[in-house]
Amino acid sequence: MATSDLTSKNEKRIPYFDLAKGFCILLVIWFHLGVSTPIDPYLSAIRMPLYVFLSGLFFKTYGGILQLIRKKTKRLLIPFFFFYLTTSVLIPILVHNLLGINFETGQDWRLLYAFLTYNEYPNIPLWFLWALFMLNVSFYALQRFIKSDILLGFCCLALGIVLGNILTLPASISKAFGYIFYFYLGYMATRHEVIDRLPVRRVLPLSLSLFIVLGLGNPSSEVLQYVQQTLLSVTGVLTLLLLCRIIKHLPYVSYVGRYSIMLLVTHEPLIRLLSIVHIGNPYLCFLILAASYLLIIPFMRRYMPHVTAQS
Repeated sequence: MATSDLTSKNEKRIPYFDLAKGFCILLVIWFHLGVSTPIDPYLSAIRMPLYVFLSGLFFKTYGGILQLIRKKTKRLLIPFFFFYLTTSVLIPILVHNLLGINFETGQDWRLLYAFLTYNEYPNIPLWFLWALFMLNVSFYALQRFIKSDILLGFCCLALGIVLGNILTLPASISKAFGYIFYFYLGYMATRHEVIDRLPVRRVLPLSLSLFIVLGLGNPSSEVLQYVQQTLLSVTGVLTLLLLCRIIKHLPYVSYVGRYSIMLLVTHEPLIRLLSIVHIGNPYLCFLILAASYLLIIPFMRRYMPHVTAQS
């Protein structure tokens, strides 16, 4: 997830959640580099659902809707709008006018409102910050008025099916609500303290086995495909979290996981930059990007805390 306040009830960071976020953001970069592997269906099943699950895991009401909006504006909307205006509007227009470099998604002032339409924009991963804001506010309203956990789950599942898979709505609404069921699962995992209570060594072999088996099928029915994909994501998220519980900490992965918002908002422009200088090998690009964040993260922490959810 993109926020920086993943803390436990006593305000101490939980190391294995940073590790999980680190794996996730590196998978996102790997995906956007266009690397293809035989296990892509498994990686895709984990990547975004885990981010949204972690967001739900640490969902808080903050005492009311206005407090929630204020908090999420600081954590999500300010980074979104800052990096949207710089990396998806100003920089594309400048490099087009000064260097003659064109973007498939456009390079004129219509980019100012591209995120509100069906159109894409140069730094497309930013949609996730906007989506998380919508999910937090929407889920607040749902859990405020639906007191039954079971009914809340059915409502989230229905919203995910209708808004995420049947309707096509602008402003990333369809993409956002396609993941709301995982937000609910994260919320429920915290509400009932599920993750820390699970006996890892008994549950992990079962979840891993189910994850592998579920990824082998290819149902012809769209309904069965949706069920399969949902179960694949749920078992994949559970498997990765349990593995991270065992490992607890990996220095580089945990580090980028703690500051994953910085990787989220910058990796797409950096990939474009590497392409401009004709570094096209995806594996080399991945190594360069991974190394560059050892410099980028300290720089952004010091000079850009207010636009990277660090203040």
